[in-house]
Amino acid sequence: MELQLKFGLRRGNSLPVNYQYELSSWIYKVIQRADHEYSTFLHEKGFSVDGRNFKMFTFSQLDLRPYKISGNQIRLLGKEILLNIRFLIDSSLDHFIKGLFMEQCFSLGDRNTVVDFEVSSVETIAPPLFKSVMQYQCLSPICVSRRRPDDSAEYVSPEDPGFGALLVQNLQRKAKALVSITGDKEQAASDFKFRLLNTPRKKGIHIKADTAQHTQVIGYLFHFELSAPLELHEIGYFAGFGEKNSMGFGTVTRINGWLD
Repeated sequence: MELQLKFGLRRGNSLPVNYQYELSSWIYKVIQRADHEYSTFLHEKGFSVDGRNFKMFTFSQLDLRPYKISGNQIRLLGKEILLNIRFLIDSSLDHFIKGLFMEQCFSLGDRNTVVDFEVSSVETIAPPLFKSVMQYQCLSPICVSRRRPDDSAEYVSPEDPGFGALLVQNLQRKAKALVSITGDKEQAASDFKFRLLNTPRKKGIHIKADTAQHTQVIGYLFHFELSAPLELHEIGYFAGFGEKNSMGFGTVTRINGWLD
């Protein structure tokens, strides 16, 4: 399911540029208030396969327009903010999840600047019609990595020849985590095709800034075409493409029409 949340500003008008971690924490808290067991499952374990965990939800960057960036802060010039959140869940839970976010109030920011928000509306967004070949535009950066010999993460650009295979492998692992008890057969790598449609824009996101746990994650904003089974398009759309989806990476929208 996909929800579009509209936020009204209660107090403050400046956000830190790196707000994704705090926004993710708020989403977990909303779920926890209603179902502590499910929230704990998502936060501590999630859907597991081959030693990897997936939360199966993602969210876009905040639509802050109009705004002005000054240093490491975003000055909000409007009165309303939009956010899209997606969950790969059974449709029977749609109404329940939607109700969790209605009329919520929360604060977002860091030790230097904070904005108080209230959720003024929650709208359910109809899913696109999935086809075997889809074209997408990133609403938040897609993060894909591979391990170096020293076990550190190497963040991979969409222009790297191996990017498409890594993106597809991530979708396959998510699919396997969802259907691991059914024994469904995985798709062969030859069934997939990734095509980059424009020049990607690199974006570094700081997680837990100004703390001992501070890390930087590298993602890219770009347009792409993917040929894959319908099920994997649906997984990527609702659970996110690439890694770290529950931290606000890998949300896309379908491109209307074809790009040459």
